Amino acid sequence: MSAEKVVIDYDLLDGVRTSIRTIITALKDAPENAHDAAGAIDRPFEQPQLQALAGDFRGEWESRREDLIISLEDVSGYISDVIDSYYGLDRWF
Repeated sequence: MSAEKVVIDYDLLDGVRTSIRTIITALKDAPENAHDAAGAIDRPFEQPQLQALAGDFRGEWESRREDLIISLEDVSGYISDVIDSYYGLDRWF
């Protein structure tokens, strides 16, 4: 029985991890951006119903946004673990 060679593209994994961290930052900034957007809807168009819908969306999205942030932080951590583990093995062999 022979072992297959594992090839890890560290640059690709690091790029994915960086992208995920960028998404996490955007999601963390989302409440402020959503508040600005809801206010902007009412000002130029004077459509309180549309502003109310934007506010409702923001309220519904909030709990899902937090869950998504937690999940993405987990994925980013897993990617870091893979990079660190295999990089350590590469240095060992």
